Amino acid sequence: GPQERVSESVGSIKGSVKEKSGDPLVGASVLIKGTKVGCATDVNGHYTIPKLKPGSYTLDVSFVGCASTSRAVVVRAGEATVADFSLEPSSFMIGAIECVGETELLPKEAQTKTVITGAEIEHYQASSVGDVLDLVPGIQKSANPGIARSSLAAVRGNNVTGNQADYLGEFGTLVVVDGIPMSNNANLQFEKVTTSTTGSGNLGRSADLRMIPADNIQTIEVVSGIPSVRYGDVTSGIINVQTKIGRQPHRLKIKTNPDTREANLGGGFGLGESGISYNLNVAQSERNVRLEGDEFSRLTGQLVLSNTLFENQLTMNNKVLVQRIFDEEAPKDDVFRTRNYNRGYTLTYGLWGKYVPLESVSNLEYNTYVTYRRENSMKSKLVQSDLRILPTGDTISTYTGKVETRGAEWTIGGRLEWNTLFYTGDLIHRLTVGSDVQYNANTGEGLLIDSLYNYYGSTSGRRSYAFDEIPGQTLLSFYAEDRFTGQLGVDFSLSIGARYETYRPFAFNIKGLWGDGDLVRSHQGSFFNPRLNLLVYLTDENQIRLSAGLSSKSPSMSSIYPAPDVLQWRNQATTQTLYFHPDRRAPGLKGYREGQVEVGYDHKLFDVVGASVSAYYKKRSNEPIESSYPVFTTMSEAGITKAYFVDTYTRYGNSGSTESKGIELSLRTVQIKPLNMQMQITGSYTFSKRKKNAYEFAEAADTSIGRYATYRVVQGPVDTLIGFLYPRAGGWDERLILNYYLKYTLPPLGLWMTLRAEYTLLENYQELDLKPLDYAKLTPTGQMQRDFDAAVSRKPVKWLFNLNISKSLFAGAEVSFYVNNFLDEPAIWRHYSSLTQTSETIRNPDLFYGIEFSMSIDHLLK
Repeated sequence: GPQERVSESVGSIKGSVKEKSGDPLVGASVLIKGTKVGCATDVNGHYTIPKLKPGSYTLDVSFVGCASTSRAVVVRAGEATVADFSLEPSSFMIGAIECVGETELLPKEAQTKTVITGAEIEHYQASSVGDVLDLVPGIQKSANPGIARSSLAAVRGNNVTGNQADYLGEFGTLVVVDGIPMSNNANLQFEKVTTSTTGSGNLGRSADLRMIPADNIQTIEVVSGIPSVRYGDVTSGIINVQTKIGRQPHRLKIKTNPDTREANLGGGFGLGESGISYNLNVAQSERNVRLEGDEFSRLTGQLVLSNTLFENQLTMNNKVLVQRIFDEEAPKDDVFRTRNYNRGYTLTYGLWGKYVPLESVSNLEYNTYVTYRRENSMKSKLVQSDLRILPTGDTISTYTGKVETRGAEWTIGGRLEWNTLFYTGDLIHRLTVGSDVQYNANTGEGLLIDSLYNYYGSTSGRRSYAFDEIPGQTLLSFYAEDRFTGQLGVDFSLSIGARYETYRPFAFNIKGLWGDGDLVRSHQGSFFNPRLNLLVYLTDENQIRLSAGLSSKSPSMSSIYPAPDVLQWRNQATTQTLYFHPDRRAPGLKGYREGQVEVGYDHKLFDVVGASVSAYYKKRSNEPIESSYPVFTTMSEAGITKAYFVDTYTRYGNSGSTESKGIELSLRTVQIKPLNMQMQITGSYTFSKRKKNAYEFAEAADTSIGRYATYRVVQGPVDTLIGFLYPRAGGWDERLILNYYLKYTLPPLGLWMTLRAEYTLLENYQELDLKPLDYAKLTPTGQMQRDFDAAVSRKPVKWLFNLNISKSLFAGAEVSFYVNNFLDEPAIWRHYSSLTQTSETIRNPDLFYGIEFSMSIDHLLK
């Protein structure tokens, strides 16, 4: 192409990216193959990659809704090579939904990840992020779209309930929205309402994904492999959400299904060199249409100001988000007088962007954020108790118990990252160096319990405490990564980096430089986490991916400083009640670590079919889990001192580990134009085994079945045996799921239909936390009971079919309809819940349907 004089020692590549119609494509990606070296096109569709070493390069150019293309370009010293691109549209509009027809058949990065587009989110009528995560291999669809119940997720984890639930997998999943983490180690949801109606709580678990409205999402990137060193305080995976910002159509969306109604208004417009985008979302769920007082309401508003300064060298995005929540549960005519609510609001401010000096190969990325979440929750119910005499002299046998949470949750942090380009021989390097800091804290009144009318019962030891009593937590990290590409017989791209993470640091230790302790001393530990990702291009049709690395996670503040507890013991002889205050705090509890190794192979056939298979192994160690500890007291009777068991309490320690392994596969096609169809099959097999090097205390020793008192109590003059300790063993689970997708599009009619089928072939688990005994001493009935307790739970195979249809109505408007489980198959699991009793468990969500109308209102704003 035409040339232009530049520096005599290096060259550059410049040009434009346009659609075939000639319209410039803004934000198109122009990257040197195998690297992250490159840029995005500006508002006129132009790009420049400066200061490149002379030689041959392959440019990968892509834009959502267009077919990607590649081209070899030769760079000469002192010249600017011009390379213009014209991309073929691969999408069509269904109203205002951009239906993308082309599919990348080979992954472009070594790390395993799944990208869910905004069009898919709209097509599936998601109300929150959690509604579309079943598009990620291995995540089972267990609920219909909506916001009625809390939504928690574990990447490469499991959603088995009870003792087999992977709570640390959820806790270790990082949820990020526009660079602002929703995950929080200091979450104060200790007494948040958690029932079968509202869903499970997120204490020591994940962020509640239903708090992220789906209608304002551009993309969701789910990273399940080894992440870049940019991300820390994460072990299980990353859910990275990008909302819609910048210029975009103004759209109104209204959707409804049997229990949720939602309206969304959003758009963006230019203002000089700036852009302003906005989104307003109102959603309400009526959990049970036959009851009053069990609603969940979510009100969310977002405003983003984006602008460029200094001849496009500096980009800035300012985001303000406001959210109000009303989570109510007060069933009419409830005999237990249940009155529960979660009411609070969230204020978030974020600032992020990039500084790129003119004609520079370096840039500086920055990000800062503040999130204030006000918590206001209450639980109230009728409590039945023993006959009690109040201080007033009145006697009661029932009373209304109440517990409240009043406080604020703070998340404050930022990141500064420097990127540059350099060469060593024929290798081109992309070097990243950065640091981030995050502060989590809870403040406010805290947990409020009326000890006289205790919600947990008249004998409960749960007591009030203030959140101001719990210290905040600072996370400080440094990271560096070199991503380079070259050729050693075959082309390859290798990323090597490390991250140094400190959890609540308090001192610098110079001796750590030569291995004498940690360089930075931290209450919850300091961790050095190296990571490697390798992508080898064997041919244009196949490639190999290799990944290995370490990551770490700070424990939750609720495990370091759990709610206080008071143990009560009543002396039967004197009727005196004694109170004990065990210390459940674990200020020295350390973070835990996960190591992961993964290998993958990708193959493209006839530019029509792409196949990928990945196998991984990962292990979490030093997991924070609870051990139980007994409390005793002594009493003298007739000159003889005796020991009595009071109760047990729990404290967290780094005593657990989890091993997981699995295989994931994906088979996908491009749009088969004669059939107007695109097909995809994904599969995932996972096996996970949990080990617990912790102990439980059992008071009752039964010598008839081999349970002997072995715990020696030494308290004053007493030396006796009471009860026994036994190790907690853990458990295991395995699951095999196949998902089939058939996507049919007919552009002339503006029609998009998707049929999804989920086939669960295998779902087994076993609980190993059993008290030790002598099997030979059991009665035949006792042996049968023991065998039942130790048996493997095996669920039968099941199918689940869902259908989604989107249809254009007129220019800029469409209607979408879906029906989930349209065969109305409950997938009932009939099993023995005890030796003599059978139970039935429904495994599929109910038959469910919904409809959405969307239209552009641009013509109303002109």
